[in-house]
Amino acid sequence: MIRLVLFFFLILSQVVAFAQKDSLVDIGSNNKIIEQRRLQQNVSANRYYSDSNKKKASLSLPFLDDFSQYHFYPDGSKWADVNVFINTNYAVNPISYGVATFDGLDSTGYPYNFINPTSYGIADYLTSKPIDLTTVVDSVYLSFYYQPKGMGNQPEAKDSLRLEFFRKSDSTWVRKWAVPGAALAPFKLVMIPVDVQFQSDSFQFRFKNYATLSGNVDHWNVDYVYLNDNRTFSDTALNDVALTRNYYNMLNGYSAMPWTHYMVDTLNNMSSVINVEYRNNHSSLYSVFYKYNIITDNGSGSLIESYPTSTSFQPIIGYSSLVEPQAVYSSPLNNFYFPTDDTAKTKVFQLKNFFNISSGAVTDFNIKNDTVVSYQVFSNYYSYDDGSAEAGYGIEGVGAKLANQFTIKKSDTLVGIRIYFNPVTYNHSNKSFKLKIWSSLNPEVLIYEQVDYYNPVYSFTNEFLNYNLTTPILLPAGTYYFGYENITSDFLTLGYDLNTNSKFNIFFNAEGIWQNSNYDGSLMLHPLFKYNDAIIGVDEVENEKSTIKIYPNPSQGIFYVKTSQAIEAHVYDLLGNLVAHFPKQQHTSFNLNSLTNGVYFIHLTGEKNSLVEKIIISK
Repeated sequence: MIRLVLFFFLILSQVVAFAQKDSLVDIGSNNKIIEQRRLQQNVSANRYYSDSNKKKASLSLPFLDDFSQYHFYPDGSKWADVNVFINTNYAVNPISYGVATFDGLDSTGYPYNFINPTSYGIADYLTSKPIDLTTVVDSVYLSFYYQPKGMGNQPEAKDSLRLEFFRKSDSTWVRKWAVPGAALAPFKLVMIPVDVQFQSDSFQFRFKNYATLSGNVDHWNVDYVYLNDNRTFSDTALNDVALTRNYYNMLNGYSAMPWTHYMVDTLNNMSSVINVEYRNNHSSLYSVFYKYNIITDNGSGSLIESYPTSTSFQPIIGYSSLVEPQAVYSSPLNNFYFPTDDTAKTKVFQLKNFFNISSGAVTDFNIKNDTVVSYQVFSNYYSYDDGSAEAGYGIEGVGAKLANQFTIKKSDTLVGIRIYFNPVTYNHSNKSFKLKIWSSLNPEVLIYEQVDYYNPVYSFTNEFLNYNLTTPILLPAGTYYFGYENITSDFLTLGYDLNTNSKFNIFFNAEGIWQNSNYDGSLMLHPLFKYNDAIIGVDEVENEKSTIKIYPNPSQGIFYVKTSQAIEAHVYDLLGNLVAHFPKQQHTSFNLNSLTNGVYFIHLTGEKNSLVEKIIISK
C-alpha cells in the first residue's frame, strides 16, 4: 500500500507504530551546518574558529553567552569545541534569540555514526575556555537554561544532558549536574555553585549529552550561560529585555518570490504587520523603544524605511506576570512596499529590528540580543519555508504523488524545481522520481511531466539543488501544483520546515485521492523561473494534436493508442522495474501479452507532451 511518511524520527520501527498514513521519523543531518561549511569553502569548523586552538590567557569574569550570534558554531573566544549547533530554529519560547542545540550530529552536520542505526554514547561537548577564578570577590555561581526536545526530537529516558567542572588539582572532570531525557517543557533555570576546590587560574566547565549517534535526534537546547562572582542562589532575574526570534518575513503568504513577480502588485504582496517577539527576563515592568529599519543592497545600501519616525515606548511587563514567556508586538508596515526596479533580476533587503530600554536607571544586562537582522530575498523562485529543515517529509510507493501549491503572479517561464532532499540512514540516491506540474488536482489536470527520471541528490555542499525541466514551459499567471511522482516504492525525504506553516498548500496522493498534509510545516520545494522575461511567441499546444489516449483499460494484453504523434513507451511494474520498451515511432497498439496479470505503469513520451497511465492486465 502506498503511504505518505513525514520523516521526523529516524527509527523505522516507529513507522509501523502509527496506523495513520503520516508518520514521524527523524532527519539524518543538519542542512544549515552543511551549507555553512560550503560557504567556508569546506574549511573545517576547527579552522574556522582557529583562535580556539591558540594558547591564550584565561578568560576573566563575567562569562556570558546567550548564543545570539548567528555563526552556527560556538563563539571561539569563549568555547573550546565546535560540536553543538548554534541556531534560532530548534527552541520553543527561548530566553533570547539563539540557543546551543545538542543532538547526535558532529560539527559537519552529519551523524557521528551513519553506519549503525542503534549506536549510542557521548555525542556533543560544549566546553568553556579556561577561566581565571583566583581573584573572585564572593560566591561564584554558574547559571543556564535548558529545554528538552524543543522543535526537534524528544530525548529518551536513557539519554541525558550533563554538566561537569574541571578540577585543576588532579586534572579531573567532576559531574555536577545531570537530567534524563524528557518531553518538551519550557526552559528551566539551573543554578550551580562553583566550590573553592574548582577555583583555579584555569577553571573550565562543560556540557555533554548522551544520545543515539546515528541521526539528528535526542535534542537539548541550552541558553543564557552565565558565570560570575558575587552571586547568590536567588540571583535569577536578569535586567534584560531580549528579542527571541530573528526571522521576520515581510511578504504576504510567501517567504520568497521572484522580483519581477513581486513588482506586479507590490502593495498586495506585502504583509500588513511584522510580529516582533520578545521577552522581558526581569520581574519588573520596563518601557522599551522599538524600531525597525529597511536597507537596500543586502544591508550595504540606503535606508528606505524607518518606523516609527518618532519615539514610541512600549510597556513590557515582567516575565512573572506573563501568561506566556514571550510577548508579541505587531508593528504595522504602514503601506510600505519595496521600491520597484525594472532593471534588476534579484533583490535582497535587510530588515533590522532593535530596541532600547527607556529608563536611565536601568542598565540592559545584555545589549547583543536587542538587535536582530533578517533578509528579504527576491530571486527566481517562490517559497513558504525559512530555509531550515527541522524534519523531513516524503511519499512512499510506486505512483505516489506529492505537490506544493503556489499562485504565481505573472506569466513566466518555469525552468525547474528546487528541492532539498534530507540525507537519512538509508541511501535512496539510486531511487527515481519524475517531476510533474498540475493546474488542478480535482479534477487532476497534468500540464507537464518530465521525460527523464531524476534521483535524489543528498548534497554534501548545498541544501537546495535545482532539478531542471527537459523543456522549460511558459505558465500564465495562476495557481499551479509543483511536485513529483515516485517511480520506485521507496520514500524520498524532502526538507520540512517546522517554524513556518503552509500545510494547506501541501498535497499528496497515496491511494487515488489528493489530500493535505496532516502536519504543520512547510515543504522545501520551490518552483524555479527564468531570471529574464518570459519567452515570447511560444506556440500553444493544440489539444487535438497533443492528446494521447490508451485503451481499453483493463485489457487482456493488447492496448491501443490514439495519437497523431510519434511516441516512445516504457512499461514498469509496481517495483519500478522496466518490463517493456517500445521505441519512438507512430504506434497504434502495444502488445503486452508476455506480462502476467497485474497493475503496471506505462510512460508514453510524444513530441508535444507525455503521459503516465496506470494500466491493468487481466487475462
